[in-house]
Amino acid sequence: MSLVAPKEINPIEGDAPDLDDGGAVVKSGAFWPEITLRDLRTSMRINGKVTTDRLMHATTEAVLHTNDQLKEYRHDQETQGHASLEDVPAELINDVSPLVYRYRRAVYSITKASLTEHYRDIDTTRDGEKHAEALSTQIDMLWRDARWSIRDILGEDRGLAELV
Repeated sequence: MSLVAPKEINPIEGDAPDLDDGGAVVKSGAFWPEITLRDLRTSMRINGKVTTDRLMHATTEAVLHTNDQLKEYRHDQETQGHASLEDVPAELINDVSPLVYRYRRAVYSITKASLTEHYRDIDTTRDGEKHAEALSTQIDMLWRDARWSIRDILGEDRGLAELV
């Protein structure tokens, strides 16, 4: 006879999935979806070491950057009579427009990249160098995800290649 005992799953050290940001949101006009800090924090696993004020600052900058990249797209959609990104025709996934999902992904990725860039610890030990290198890879991947999400909204290919 054998016994299979379930293993208790513990959150990662420092993980704070239930952190309350007081319902804080970043709004950027009627066209773009609101960004709820609690959803961003949970989705991107941003722990309680990042204060709500700092998260709000980084998220606001991410929204500004994303909106700037998409300003012509917004103008075109509004000219076609779409009052919000949610109103732009697209096949829903889990009752959410993929355009809204990708917008949030771009903002979330830029926010996390910015925070990771600014919260990197400086450590001159070998372990510290490996950790910083791993963070650099993570930061690069987050910026890539943001670029891909923006390009997806624009209907452009993700890959970029140029002849030199």
